[in-house]
Amino acid sequence: MSFIGKPVYKVWATNALRFGNVTEEKIENGRKYVRVDWKDDTSHQMDIKRVTELRKIEYDSGHEWDYIGNVRVFDPSKMICTLTKLC
Repeated sequence: MSFIGKPVYKVWATNALRFGNVTEEKIENGRKYVRVDWKDDTSHQMDIKRVTELRKIEYDSGHEWDYIGNVRVFDPSKMICTLTKLC
């Protein structure tokens, strides 16, 4: 099953959400990984920049690939409908 184009979300930093669309996928050691075009991801990007500067390390682009079990496919319309019920 291909996940390319599918909307996904991921929880990071305990309670922060990232939303995006899968752009690529690969199999490595029998496990599927996806690369995601994360939307409005400034907080995460700033966090990565801060960590690399504090630790004086180079950014590893390998971290742009997520194991498919760490992202969740969802239907944005259904999620929006559910969230509007909270207001």
